[in-house]
Amino acid sequence: MAQLRFLVADGEYIIAMEAERILRELLPCEVAIVNPAALEAQADTAWEGLALALLDTGFQLVEEVAGLAGLLRQRGVPVVFTTANAAFLRGVPGFPEVPVLGKPFDPARFAEVILPLVGATRGAEA
Repeated sequence: MAQLRFLVADGEYIIAMEAERILRELLPCEVAIVNPAALEAQADTAWEGLALALLDTGFQLVEEVAGLAGLLRQRGVPVVFTTANAAFLRGVPGFPEVPVLGKPFDPARFAEVILPLVGATRGAEA
């Protein structure tokens, strides 16, 4: 299986690193970590060839995150929201079909959400 490329956009670098760790344990992959504030400026480079993007919604779904999610999806990139906001755990307004991963991350839930979106199964790296 070719190595997948993931984008993790989270304002908290340590949380982004935890997402990276879980992704690397699930699959052979490359993970780019970016600050959500810089994500749109990096659209041409950071978004190239992505298998999936994890976007932090924070405690408010700001228009920028909604806009970025829409742009990524238009390019065919699956999006998963991450949040510590209990109000968003069942879905983010305007994106009812986009899965949400709560923080702190549960590796089993991470696998349950991510693997089907990238067409992989556990043990695919073997």
